[in-house]
Amino acid sequence: MFKSKEEVRRYVWKRISSICRFNPYNRIPNFFNAEKACEKIRELEEYLRAKFVFSAPDSVLLKLREIVLEDDKILLVAKPKIRGFWLIDRKIKPTIKAMSTYGKEVDLNRLKLKVDLFVQGCVAIDKNGNRIGKGSGFGDREYEILKKYGLLADNCLYVVVAHDIQVFDDLSYLMSKHDVKADVILTPTKIIWTS
Repeated sequence: MFKSKEEVRRYVWKRISSICRFNPYNRIPNFFNAEKACEKIRELEEYLRAKFVFSAPDSVLLKLREIVLEDDKILLVAKPKIRGFWLIDRKIKPTIKAMSTYGKEVDLNRLKLKVDLFVQGCVAIDKNGNRIGKGSGFGDREYEILKKYGLLADNCLYVVVAHDIQVFDDLSYLMSKHDVKADVILTPTKIIWTS
């Protein structure tokens, strides 16, 4: 039983560090084989039907952003530290650098489309959809901003990409009211629908 979200973070960062592309501490871990987890997005009916997908700028989601663009869907990405949003509608390698060059600055007031899929990375998540980020609150704020502007479709699916090491049975006792629950977790080995 963990005493705090910070304790969970430290536990995960220590356990996952040997399978990460770079030091995971104070970050959303970008683990080896993340591409395999991201590719599972194409197994979701909701994704196949989706036209407009939101992604956090996390490195672990790079392959997922590539897939969205390959599949001719429109991509909305929050800039790091939510300094705005990029709209990406061309096939590029959607790294932060490329998105800052080719992404269109978007005014959320002018967006006509609604987000069908909302995608995040995490530090930890449980099988009930309770997600723990790196502690900055950006993930929940991105969701709340899109909700406030009325940009989330009624049946918007909240997807989290994680390594199996990051998935726990129950972290609900650490959650607060503002924490938004995910609907589905994609790992390199499986798809977990949350309860």
